[in-house]
Amino acid sequence: MPRKLPPHVERNHVKGHTYLSFRRGKGPRIRLPNDPTTDEFMIAYQAALFGHSTPSVRDRFVHAAPGTIAALIASYMKSPEFVGLRETSKAGYISRLEMLRTRHGHRTVAGLTRERIITGMLQPYADRPGAALDTLKKLRILIRHSINIGWLKHDPTLAIKRPKIQRIRSWTEEEIEAYRKKWSLGTKQRLAFELFLNLGQRRSDIVHMAWSHITPDRKIRSSNKRQAGDC
Repeated sequence: MPRKLPPHVERNHVKGHTYLSFRRGKGPRIRLPNDPTTDEFMIAYQAALFGHSTPSVRDRFVHAAPGTIAALIASYMKSPEFVGLRETSKAGYISRLEMLRTRHGHRTVAGLTRERIITGMLQPYADRPGAALDTLKKLRILIRHSINIGWLKHDPTLAIKRPKIQRIRSWTEEEIEAYRKKWSLGTKQRLAFELFLNLGQRRSDIVHMAWSHITPDRKIRSSNKRQAGDC
């Protein structure tokens, strides 16, 4: 049975040969390395996913020394924990992991200490607690993976407090009405607003909704085969 490929990766058969390529929707095809289990494939895939220049990313990371954060990220992205994530979750993970790889990929995993993580990796987000919290979460996931594969014996993030995020208040009825007056029915802004306000779905699910998810009896057909809910 052929190996399951990451999102937007397809197998192409030309003149008896099979090769892999990246294509988002009806966009251009980008050739990828043929072995999806290699670090080279993962780097080229991420470059295509985020619109980066593949050669520069490959030069930076394919030859990452063993024991570096870049090598750890590549190892984690081939692990069952990452492969088993929902595709929408993977997209969010990849974005943060790419940031960590770009800025800290050359650093050694063994050199991670509480002080270095706070000052070098979290402090730059002092004015963005949401980004700091997400970075800490992904670091903890990577560190758990490094412990599982024997690169670390303890978690240096255990004593780090979670960044505090101010609670986002709900809109008032007056604010909701003002938004509806500004954006009439039929505009993209109004459509997105009503979907988020009335469906109670996660953001990652809303952005993938299409007319095909609405049943003839005005219920929402879930992509993961959960019971449809009232529309």
